[in-house]
Amino acid sequence: MASATKQALLAALSAAQGECISGQQLAQQLGVSRAAVHKAAAALAAQGYALEAAPRRGYRLAGGDPFCAEAVGEYDAPIYLYDKLESSNRTAKTLALEGTPHGTMVLTSQQTAGRGRLGRRFESPAGKGIYLSLVLRPGLPMTEAQAVTVSAAVAVCRAVKRLCGLDLGIKWVNDLYYNGKKVCGILTEAGADIESGQLEWLVVGIGLNLTSRPEDWPEELRPIAGSLYPGGPAPVSRAALAGAIARELLGLCPAFDCLDEYRARCFVPGHWVTVCTGTESYAAKAVVIDDAGRLIVARDGGRTEALCHGEVSIRPSPLAVK
Repeated sequence: MASATKQALLAALSAAQGECISGQQLAQQLGVSRAAVHKAAAALAAQGYALEAAPRRGYRLAGGDPFCAEAVGEYDAPIYLYDKLESSNRTAKTLALEGTPHGTMVLTSQQTAGRGRLGRRFESPAGKGIYLSLVLRPGLPMTEAQAVTVSAAVAVCRAVKRLCGLDLGIKWVNDLYYNGKKVCGILTEAGADIESGQLEWLVVGIGLNLTSRPEDWPEELRPIAGSLYPGGPAPVSRAALAGAIARELLGLCPAFDCLDEYRARCFVPGHWVTVCTGTESYAAKAVVIDDAGRLIVARDGGRTEALCHGEVSIRPSPLAVK
């Protein structure tokens, strides 16, 4: 009952859009005592909400960065929220193996061993970013897993545009940029039935730098890493933005039909790039993203290749590529 009152109070104060509501009015609206309203307000304040209470005026929600399940908003799947984890993807994969349902969210305020693509470390300073993993069970063949990563990038762009008013660019395949710096990485991991070729589950890990500052990262990352609001404050709470990202991605499932939007946001085609596949590195020109989400590149001599994995970095000149 206390949790329901807290959730209802949050909804009422949010709907007031910064205006004060008296304790008596809230009690009548929620069907509880004024003491229950006071207790719920104190609980919200303890969770990080900037909640003001003034005699004869009532209560007003002034913002803040609440990190709690209530701040995620309406959500139809389980939410696991932590102050600290080694890796949200690691926890989400364990839950996936245990049978947790489609849409399960793992959200943490800090990661001590966050991972990016190709085994790299993803820096996750406490309270300054969104470290989110979603368990998906889309019923897709393994050959279509790329569509999920593509859709995750679009989902982040949509949520950031809607709640923050900012436009992000995508560097194939799953890095998001703002003002020329990387602000978000996506790591998709999967479990599959080898005999059927079907995906049993996917875990989509999303790390978005919200208020991180250059000093929060190792020196070698400072020239390339960025955040949406360096040093803060951000106009939206981490939990609310995480909820918006999750709902956008779940809304794209299972069709994942957003390739045209992905292409429009991707700034790689048309540039000379260095391609790293894990087994070789070479210069090429990025040509286009095909209907499978692969990057088509033209190698030296005009030979084309379709990349479904690997990493590209934009280079300032064609060098050896003719």
